[in-house]
Amino acid sequence: QVSHIDLIVMNPPFSADERHILHAWEIAPPGCEIVALCNWNTVDGYRRGLQRQLAYLIEAYGSSECLGACFATAERPTRVSVGMVRLTKPVAPGHGVHGPSEFDGFFLGPDDIEAQGEGLIPYRRSRDIVNRYVEACRLFDQQVAIGVQMHACLDGFFGKDLGLQVTVEGAPISRNRFRKDLQKAAWQHVFAEFLPQQLATSQLARDINQFVEQQSRIPFTERNIWRMLQIVAGTQDQRVDRAVEEAIDSLTKHTKQNRFGVEGWVTNSGYMLNRRFIRAYMAEPSWSNPHQVRVKTYGSQSDEIRDLIKALCFITGRPFEEVGQPERGDNLYAPGQWYTWGFFRFRAYKKGTVHFEFLDEEVWAAVNSRYSVIKGQVLPEQLGKKRRRQRATAA
Repeated sequence: QVSHIDLIVMNPPFSADERHILHAWEIAPPGCEIVALCNWNTVDGYRRGLQRQLAYLIEAYGSSECLGACFATAERPTRVSVGMVRLTKPVAPGHGVHGPSEFDGFFLGPDDIEAQGEGLIPYRRSRDIVNRYVEACRLFDQQVAIGVQMHACLDGFFGKDLGLQVTVEGAPISRNRFRKDLQKAAWQHVFAEFLPQQLATSQLARDINQFVEQQSRIPFTERNIWRMLQIVAGTQDQRVDRAVEEAIDSLTKHTKQNRFGVEGWVTNSGYMLNRRFIRAYMAEPSWSNPHQVRVKTYGSQSDEIRDLIKALCFITGRPFEEVGQPERGDNLYAPGQWYTWGFFRFRAYKKGTVHFEFLDEEVWAAVNSRYSVIKGQVLPEQLGKKRRRQRATAA
């Protein structure tokens, strides 16, 4: 029996790594973390023998990472691809009443509250969100524990394969998957409720989802909520640059009509965004009215336009609440007619394309100027001369 152990660190023989890791799991007390190196093929080839159980433990209670051939130049070299497994033994329901709990430190203390001040998120609301997350995790573990007890009670007596499972949309879900999905939903709720809309871009949501997937040991605590909100607020410039770059790259990559060709680019890979551009697969015929077109307000195409509008709000200083939504709330439009959406006017067609045009030439110039700086390019003098000649001719 092993007790009072918080961490087991292992570098077992790779020829028997799975047996060592499974043994460590058996003897580890509740709340103990296991960090073990192994042959990456042990994790990758989970379909054989004991690896199947190890793969289940990793999915339910931890994570794995491929480190590559990191021992190739060691004193005792090996060119085997090395993996690192992290597991955390769950705390049984009720264990944390008189002993350690895996949720210790999830909530801010009085000194931390005073240090935070008012900040971006009220203290009481942040505590409520974290408490809901913690309670959901505890309820999940109670359900699993009851299932284990039922299996032990009926083993050898009932003669049937019986168990209790937690399901999401009818499909069974593991403890680790449940916590990751719950964290993603919790972070989305935090950003939707406490961040200004122009800060909460779709790329931020993707970054958070990737962060949760890769950093499974970072808990959803009050302190981390404060830190994440501070980071998001402090990195707005970089996020605006990413929104501008991703949108213009996507719009000009495959559609020549969206490019405003300019002599002077170092390579042909960079283009300015045309004042009029086309976004495909963003509209569909209306089922309720055959004479109208529905513009999709979901999916990557609309997220791209919305993120570009948020970036333009930052560049121009206009609030997103005033320009963030299309002209009609029902998203139904007459085909081929112009409507407004933020900094653009647009018209949709039944074939699925939506044509956009910048309302203000200065805004169009400002976003292309920012894009050229992001790409490390300088807008050529020929463009300025050409514009001056056009204005003189028109006069």
